[in-house]
Amino acid sequence: ARSSGSKVELSISCTNLLNLDLLSKSDPVCFLYRMDYRDENWVLVDRTEMIKDNLNPKFLKKFVVDYHFEEVQLYRVAVYDIDNEKHIKDLSKQEFIGQAEFTLADVVTAGKVFSKELTSPNYTKKSCGMVHIIGEEIQDSRYLITMKLRCSRLDKVSFFGKPDPFFEISKGRERNAENVVYRSKAIMNTLDPVWSSFTIPIQALCSGDWDRQLHFSVYNWNRSGNYKLIGRAICTLRKLALENGESRVTEVELINSSFKCHTSGILHFDSVEAVHVYTFMDYIRGGCSIKLIVAIDFTSSNGKPTNPNSLHYSHPNKDNEYMLAIKSVGSILADYDSDQKFAVFGFGAKVPQYAGVSHCFPLNFNNIDPMVEGIEGILDAYQYTLGVAELYGPTNFSSILDKAISYASRSVVSQEEQRYYILLIITDGIITDMENSIDRIVEASHHPLSIVIVGVGKADFTNMYVLNADSKPLRHSNGEKMTRNIIQFVALREQLNAGDSSSLARETMAKIPNQFLKFMKRSGIVPKQPVEKCMQVASQFNQRPKTSARSTPYASEQIKLQVASHDHEVSNYANPIPTSVPEMKASPHPDSPPYPLDSQQTYSTQPNGITNTPYTSAPRL
Repeated sequence: ARSSGSKVELSISCTNLLNLDLLSKSDPVCFLYRMDYRDENWVLVDRTEMIKDNLNPKFLKKFVVDYHFEEVQLYRVAVYDIDNEKHIKDLSKQEFIGQAEFTLADVVTAGKVFSKELTSPNYTKKSCGMVHIIGEEIQDSRYLITMKLRCSRLDKVSFFGKPDPFFEISKGRERNAENVVYRSKAIMNTLDPVWSSFTIPIQALCSGDWDRQLHFSVYNWNRSGNYKLIGRAICTLRKLALENGESRVTEVELINSSFKCHTSGILHFDSVEAVHVYTFMDYIRGGCSIKLIVAIDFTSSNGKPTNPNSLHYSHPNKDNEYMLAIKSVGSILADYDSDQKFAVFGFGAKVPQYAGVSHCFPLNFNNIDPMVEGIEGILDAYQYTLGVAELYGPTNFSSILDKAISYASRSVVSQEEQRYYILLIITDGIITDMENSIDRIVEASHHPLSIVIVGVGKADFTNMYVLNADSKPLRHSNGEKMTRNIIQFVALREQLNAGDSSSLARETMAKIPNQFLKFMKRSGIVPKQPVEKCMQVASQFNQRPKTSARSTPYASEQIKLQVASHDHEVSNYANPIPTSVPEMKASPHPDSPPYPLDSQQTYSTQPNGITNTPYTSAPRL
């Protein structure tokens, strides 16, 4: 499944562009491309307008793109000096100034402005200028509308007693068609019904349009389903929720056209409140750090690493399934981790430093600092451990879950210090300590932690899907129910069989933003102010910043195993990029820390009308 995501508006400007005209200044246009990973091609999204004679253009054209946390969304901006305006789309007739690649995560985590140097193979010794990108989430979809309605003096529509009224809300559409967006419960036998308050997203209510007509229809309920209209009223959300300097609309007459505009009752709006909803992007843009913890299964059921049939076998020309999972999920999360350091553990093996089978040991064998740098560091640690560990068993998760809980619980998460942990467990089999693991998962639901489990190999993972808790919340052995769903299990081969290389990341992480938001809301933590970041590209034209730097000693033969403590656990316009633009290799990109919006706005029907609650200013993590 793919997360619903958000809409992001990209605004682009440039400074100090290279001047390619002799008698005047360059006439720049910016083209935006996105990487289509299905066939590894660049697809044109759209272009800006041309601005004549300007080396510091601020383009009016905006680009609206979809944002999905669980995907690497790679984009490229290419800036041209337009020499032939009549054939502006034919880039062979224009002069290429420079280009820059970025992921949408780069822009999201950049705060106010993301800046990057334009580069060109034609001008390696000259500065081609800078491109500046502002990413703003489309605002009007981020409100929840809460209403409380009642009626008075409704008409009787039957000779046999009072009506059983309920109401529907429909949003008007073109050609007077209506789309029902909400239906209340019926209140039995009354002319003065009072309905319970309800909450609906503004996108569902009126598509984010405060001036769109809303039709409020009151009906008499009956068992046959042949409901009889009592009356109808039309209003807009703006008139209901905002004061506009005057007293807002608090009641409207219900009209039944069948009775020549006869007034059939009064519809009262006791409260209409529009509350700004924070998004995952808000927190990331405000500096909230996402920290990845990785746990790898070293049980004997994987097979000996030297056996070509082993799940741990290092194939000369392809990644094994463990490596695929690390790269697929890790490349997404790397964008959101500012220091690029990841805690990596193994379980289910005998290793030289510990007596017996260890169900939680650091892969760099340093109990004080189990961190490695970047995705390459994780892979290096994994490969080294395969050479020194004796694969054993059984497959127990409890110790790994305890370790992740210890990270999440000892980390002080507050309004000023915002961070969230994601535990990635890669395993080949069914866990043997299911009850104990469920107890830990229920405990973990209280902490800033989400858990992703990727099943590799061809085992029957049917029982593992119980952990997803999609239909029934997990319960502790003491009866306690999990406070929120924090876990997702995905079988790797099911995703590979789907033929989409990016589906694993989507399936494993699509739920994380909602899990994250539930924790922050429950903890009373709101996003911080965005901060600004400027990223300089690597000097070579085709080089994006590397995903990691190997700080661990695995790249050399001189590996020192450090045992510093004994706290371990034992037992549409689909055009490819023109040939005039040099092709650049698409690769995941991670460069940023995290950060959100200006203020929380509450539009209320209370006497004060609009209430603005500013964010608490806090230093960035």
